Amino acid sequence: MQRQQLSHLRMIGFSFGSVGTGLFATTPTVLLLFYLTQLKGVHAGLAGFALLIPKLWDMVTDPIIGRWSDTTRSKYGRRLPFMLTGALLMPLGLVLMFSVPETATPLVAFWFVLVAYLFSATAYTLFAVPYITIPSELSNCPDERLKIMSYRTSGVMFGIILGSGLPPFLITYFGQDATAYQLTALVLGIICFSFLLVSMLSIKSHRLLEPEQKPTDLSFLQQMLRVMTPLFSYLVITHVLQITAVGILLASATYLAVFSNGLAPAAAGSFLTATFVTAMVAMPLWQKLSMLTSRVTAFALGAVGYMLVAIAMLTYGLNIAYWHFIGLGVGFGLGFAAIQMIPYALLTDTIHQHGEQHGFGSEGMFTGIWTASEQLGLAVAPFLVGLALQYGGFIAGSEAQSETAIRTILLTATLLPSALMFLSLFALYAFHRLYHKGPSHSGRF
Repeated sequence: MQRQQLSHLRMIGFSFGSVGTGLFATTPTVLLLFYLTQLKGVHAGLAGFALLIPKLWDMVTDPIIGRWSDTTRSKYGRRLPFMLTGALLMPLGLVLMFSVPETATPLVAFWFVLVAYLFSATAYTLFAVPYITIPSELSNCPDERLKIMSYRTSGVMFGIILGSGLPPFLITYFGQDATAYQLTALVLGIICFSFLLVSMLSIKSHRLLEPEQKPTDLSFLQQMLRVMTPLFSYLVITHVLQITAVGILLASATYLAVFSNGLAPAAAGSFLTATFVTAMVAMPLWQKLSMLTSRVTAFALGAVGYMLVAIAMLTYGLNIAYWHFIGLGVGFGLGFAAIQMIPYALLTDTIHQHGEQHGFGSEGMFTGIWTASEQLGLAVAPFLVGLALQYGGFIAGSEAQSETAIRTILLTATLLPSALMFLSLFALYAFHRLYHKGPSHSGRF
């Protein structure tokens, strides 16, 4: 691939797509479980199942869309037609998820949300998979790709802030009933589409790097097996474990605020806002550290830091003061910045290393598998939370919960993510060792 420079303005414009995808992916993780259990009376385990199935569907559709975008040829390029279709459908799906009819029984509410979420997940795939592929087509310089991913990750952080911090305040403003959730989804859908549109316009006139070697005539399964190298597989395992840990915190935040600490629901928004604002501020520090040491070293430090904060929250126990609660959110943000930004930079490096050895043309397949695994982590998280709450005696729709249920919330939100972060370090170490056994590489791992 030839070298091609990208202006800072275009990098910023491109990163706006991450704001939209971050907002869209985070909102259901933060709100949907609570919406189903407390407003629609769906049992916690069944509600978690409604969030799991669409993400399992993503594991099927993401690689398919990735391969499809690899082989598509149009006057608008390989990726933009998919992105436009997804951008148009995503806001509609977001509103549908929170539009369960008032007369619906808990079982009908479950099926309504499940179908709406399946629709939304497919729309997300159409935009996100091609979008995440594009950074590997913007530059073949590792440091420049790291810079692109830094911009993109800052966009993700801002999107996550909007998707996690803004909804509790909007819901409070609109009245904290089912209609308030629907109006909140409408506002967020409009915001989401605006950012996705700006992102597409920013690269519409920019010529993306095309593979110098055309994809081979491998079948879908053969191509998938070809890109699932041990190096890539360990990176995926690391990311899935960590994103599941983060998703558990997102899904538990409102329960932590309301039931474990006796705070208002809006406190969950403040907690998550503190987390992701801190992550945005810390991003340049992690970028600099990863260039001074190595990406894997910085990555590992971020994971350890996140794990230690989770243990600190468990040690503090229940009914902690509001500002201590927010302070823990700041601590989570410091670690989250690293485990959100650096894996994507390692992904682009892995794609390029594979391309140099086996030929380019499978970039969409890589990101399709990557996005599918990420969505799986974000789906497994609320499912695990819902399952834990149900077995811990949580009563859906009730404002008063037993001591066992309250303690279950705390243990689920802290101990389980810590264990997942710890396990991810073994996969990261395996990735690091396998990389250094490779013949040659560009950039610093």
